[in-house]
Amino acid sequence: MPDVLGRDRSVYAGKTTFVVGAGYSAANVLLDLAKLAEAEPDTSIAWVVRGSNLIRVFGGALADQLPARGELGADVKTLVDHGRVKLITGFRTTAVRTKGNGIMLEGETVTGLSQIGPADRVIVSTGQRPDLALTRELRVELDPWLESAKDLGPLIDPNLHSCGSVPPHGHRELAHPEPGFYTIGVKSYGRAPTFLLLTGYEQARSVAAAIAGDFAAADDLQLVLPETGVCSTRSAAFEVSSSSGCCGGPASAKAEACCVADAVAKQEGQDGRGCRVAA
Repeated sequence: MPDVLGRDRSVYAGKTTFVVGAGYSAANVLLDLAKLAEAEPDTSIAWVVRGSNLIRVFGGALADQLPARGELGADVKTLVDHGRVKLITGFRTTAVRTKGNGIMLEGETVTGLSQIGPADRVIVSTGQRPDLALTRELRVELDPWLESAKDLGPLIDPNLHSCGSVPPHGHRELAHPEPGFYTIGVKSYGRAPTFLLLTGYEQARSVAAAIAGDFAAADDLQLVLPETGVCSTRSAAFEVSSSSGCCGGPASAKAEACCVADAVAKQEGQDGRGCRVAA
């Protein structure tokens, strides 16, 4: 993310900037650009997104159990509603070209190929991925798509889970074949965009307990995540029967699992199985 209000101010002041992406990185950039535009009236902002549903960014506003996130989404929505940011939805960028001194974006829309611009600058906020150079010589196992810890991947798949529906997990899901090596924090999620600090705190506690040899404490996972705003499990397509509770009950491939062992068992058609057993 560029330092729009600081080091990079002169790059964006009085210019037309396109912000591409629909996540919180884009939201923060938009807010900074809007502040810049207050002091530099010739500054104009366009927000370009591939999809049309912005609920993940706008979130639950005052209903969000994470107030700062709710405020962030509400502030961005206000910018759009008041015309301070031009919102362009349904635009899948396929090419970036120059035209004179400006930048043009070519992309696919529901009506066919289209072109937007010119812009002076384009800020691409389309996600992140971990830098794996540090662990290249270690024996690590990663999810092939998310680049997260391998056993954690099925539990954080953003196609199935929001940040609030991720089951509690700890040292067992974060370990690698390299003895004593764990990936915790946002890097453990790889490319998944739904990491919460609350999750990271519990990861760190569990791993620290495991390293200390207290596996009873390491396996005693206790985590309550927000169920409102963009973390509402109502947005996930789960079909949970009343008899298929976590870590037990009849098998259900789409039942929410409380750990990797439980998820794998249910995917294989077996009964859910307990996961918090001390080593």
